[in-house]
Amino acid sequence: MGTQKTRTTSYHPQSDGMVERFNQTLERYLAKVVEKRQRDWDRHIQPFLLSYRSAVHESTSVTPAFANFGRELRLPADLITGIPPDAPRSITDYASDLRNKMNDIYEHVRQTGQQTSEKMKTRYDRKLNNKGFDEGSLVWLHNPVRSKGKSPKLQAKWDGPYRIVTRINDVTYRIQKGARGTPKIVHVDRLARYYGANNARDEHVLGGGSVARHY
Repeated sequence: MGTQKTRTTSYHPQSDGMVERFNQTLERYLAKVVEKRQRDWDRHIQPFLLSYRSAVHESTSVTPAFANFGRELRLPADLITGIPPDAPRSITDYASDLRNKMNDIYEHVRQTGQQTSEKMKTRYDRKLNNKGFDEGSLVWLHNPVRSKGKSPKLQAKWDGPYRIVTRINDVTYRIQKGARGTPKIVHVDRLARYYGANNARDEHVLGGGSVARHY
């Protein structure tokens, strides 16, 4: 099918922007229709999916159903008003027409999707604070951990210090905590520069425990 697998860093939903955007749309819909005890949310998923798949998508300018099947969904209103009958065609002609239509749809979706992605990337890059950490520098890692019986708002959300082992690209880094720590690959958005009270002392307390300031 020509599927290409992509890998993303943990705790960085921006890497899966299309999936996370859909999840956000679904959550907003459920928040408006679910009951107060929130026990009937699963009953509203199928009606939402029907409306979502039959609505024109902003980034592709076609409905998801049309992009996947080459035709629009038959909605409940169509059962009442009816739809124009298809012209009689042989199976070979139908398959050939469908293949040509799908190729045209895919090309259209690729072009519009690429244009939308470039616009979104341009807006994101304008807001991105390019920290530009160097290899060997010390950083904090944003790593909030939920503990039972403790308020997450009162817990420390930054862990470290970690050392930048490898700068994979402009936004992805490999970091390590201590000489025996397990390396992690994280996005730059989760990193902040570490300011130790004493640089010489930082070399010995890399595993944690030093008094430091985080800005």
